[in-house]
Amino acid sequence: MPTSVYFNNYNSNAEQRLFEDLIVESIKIMGFDGYYLPNDNDEARDLLYGEDPLKRFTSAFPLELFLSSALEYTGEKEFFSKFGLEIKNNVSVILSKRTFSQRVPQYSFDRPREGDLIYVPVLNGTGELFEIKFVDHTKDFFTLGRKIPYFYEMQLEKFKFSNEVIGTGISDIDIISVQESYTINLDMQRSDSSYLEKEIVFQSDDSTYANANTVAIVSSWDKNTKTLHVTNIAGEFKLNANVIGHTSNSSNMLLAYDPLDVTLTREVYDNKVIQNEADQIIDFSETNPFGEI
Repeated sequence: MPTSVYFNNYNSNAEQRLFEDLIVESIKIMGFDGYYLPNDNDEARDLLYGEDPLKRFTSAFPLELFLSSALEYTGEKEFFSKFGLEIKNNVSVILSKRTFSQRVPQYSFDRPREGDLIYVPVLNGTGELFEIKFVDHTKDFFTLGRKIPYFYEMQLEKFKFSNEVIGTGISDIDIISVQESYTINLDMQRSDSSYLEKEIVFQSDDSTYANANTVAIVSSWDKNTKTLHVTNIAGEFKLNANVIGHTSNSSNMLLAYDPLDVTLTREVYDNKVIQNEADQIIDFSETNPFGEI
């Protein structure tokens, strides 16, 4: 007996649209508002090793997402490996294809891509960035009547920041790069400077940016403590030399700084702790602390 022509979803565009409407509406009712951050530096995408030497996330598109792993993190979570303690917290979210097609420009890609980021604001109180590890576009296995998927289920892993460029214009997202990037504190001479946030600062023998031997980006400037917080450092700062703002033209003498003393909102660096522990074991004031001569 052949299947019914009246209830056969494979032959009814109207039924397929109804299914899609219900899926989109369900995500809007039970889901949350998140952001999709595509990697804007496709030229650097390494198709051989699957790695991008320099990722740039300069745009964010609002999307409705449904958290399908709602009870707890999935994946391997916290475990000890030969590299020490690793934390791999994974989550799964569902995104409708219609929403993605409407919110994200389709001229470069027509589906979420592995390696792009998803911002989930409902996790950890302040929101978290996750990297897309796998996009499953056959989750419904074509059982709802059409070959084109109604939705994607994305497997996400907590994003490990490695000084990627994150500048979407959304403060809740961009602040993550400030909180997790390697930032050192420069003790300046005066408090009358007007360094600008995210501007380039440099040191140069002739006070010109073209001949700069040390370059960094301003994370913040505290006039009260005369402390300049900088990140994305190239080169080594010299004491008793001026640090010049490329945009503000501010110039102030650097009095002191410790490259191991990193103060962050999220403590992810332990260079200072390791150095202090090592100083108690090895006496570097000796001529040869590793031998008898």
